[in-house]
Amino acid sequence: MSKLLFPKQKRLERLFYIMIAFSLIGPTLGIQITDNFNLTFFRITFLLLSAGIVLQFVWGKEYSRLKKNLEMTAIYQVRWYAVFFLFWFAYGVLALAWAPSVAYGIRYLFLLGMMLSLAIAFPFFLRTTQSFWQMEKILLGVFSAIIYFAFIESVTFIHLPSSRAFGDKLNATVTSVFTNQNDLATCITIALPFLITAMFMLNLKSRNNWFIYITGIFSIYALLATGSRSNTFFALPLALLVLIAGVPFVIRREKLTRKNIGKALIAALAAILIATSMSTIFLSEEARETIKVKLASTFSFLADLNKTTWDVEEMDPEDFEGTQESATDRKFLILNGLNYLKDSNFMGIGPGNIEFLNKKLDVVKAKNMHNWWVEILVNFGVIVFVLYMALYFWLLWRLWKLASLKYGASAHLVIRWGAFATLSSLIGFFVGGMAPSSSVHFTPFWITYGIGLALVGLGEMQKKKQEKNREQQELASSE
Repeated sequence: MSKLLFPKQKRLERLFYIMIAFSLIGPTLGIQITDNFNLTFFRITFLLLSAGIVLQFVWGKEYSRLKKNLEMTAIYQVRWYAVFFLFWFAYGVLALAWAPSVAYGIRYLFLLGMMLSLAIAFPFFLRTTQSFWQMEKILLGVFSAIIYFAFIESVTFIHLPSSRAFGDKLNATVTSVFTNQNDLATCITIALPFLITAMFMLNLKSRNNWFIYITGIFSIYALLATGSRSNTFFALPLALLVLIAGVPFVIRREKLTRKNIGKALIAALAAILIATSMSTIFLSEEARETIKVKLASTFSFLADLNKTTWDVEEMDPEDFEGTQESATDRKFLILNGLNYLKDSNFMGIGPGNIEFLNKKLDVVKAKNMHNWWVEILVNFGVIVFVLYMALYFWLLWRLWKLASLKYGASAHLVIRWGAFATLSSLIGFFVGGMAPSSSVHFTPFWITYGIGLALVGLGEMQKKKQEKNREQQELASSE
């Protein structure tokens, strides 16, 4: 079967494709070793792949091959990200020296190390446009399975063991393969830009376009079923705003006709109408009421943020005690986290130690930061945070240059499509990263980050090859 799917791929590359499929499924498939540790298929394939890479470099010819052609490899084009990942991890190890809990720090570093390796594996293995396209087809298949199971879950109340609603036959919560609904919602907002852009940027067959369109409708339905406010009203609209604003700079003018724009608007409105109608038909009355209350409370959520002081020095935990409101809870977590940061002289309290310190507090139930950006800042300090954000924005800029006609017109269409979709997803994640309890092990984000790195690497490689061919042609013509 593997030979049929990947006739020209090496064994490690096949294992890489299997690993990313399992990584998106997450904790669903695995072996429960202890109450706190699940040996997932993703971790098994990750370890096998890591061992295979080490063996290939030690006993194989991979190192000598890369050394000879280093500048023409995708990973060389994003080498500063690899350097930063090593620095980030090394800083985390160093921070264990002053971390309140070394055990929490080691566990966090284990997760961080896996995710950093996952991200950098994309430019290492995706060396051609064909391999990138193969990877995208695999991710589409896995994502579709996640979405269609979410639909089944919303109707039958059958939850997977990975869900926090598992075992409760009356619980209408929709989580699919994830632990909670916010993780599913964030995964959807990350994936939707890829589905949307594929339909108007790529030259796909009609049946493929219909499959993507239907999957998109079910994705919107699943997003509504989660009741995630940050993703529904902020993260997804932000990503869509990037798509709409970028279309004139990414799509050739001859395609931007009134007819095509009209068809796109009709398709979008129809998808929203069908998805909302499905939620009315298939969701239980309890689920619809819960979603209605959550989504309707969005503006009161924002108003609740101003109920208490924003001054860290004047923060009084008693102002938050007993409210159990998401807005005030998150505000307390952020302000309290900034207090931790200040107490650490802005060097960070150590990897994973936010959760350790928050467990000593009885003010709110949540112990994780629920904000990826603040989590990095508090755990690792200002230096790592500034470098992380600088490289993040640099990646966005490089993706934009690759996607736009002005800078990247010569790039392969599949590469330009991937760059535009990834750009939108990563910008949407500015808000989406505030939904999961922690993104250190949230694989959909790290997969998207890795895709961005691979695309930049492939785009730069294509550009250098074109420049080299141009120079050779000029040299030949001069002779």
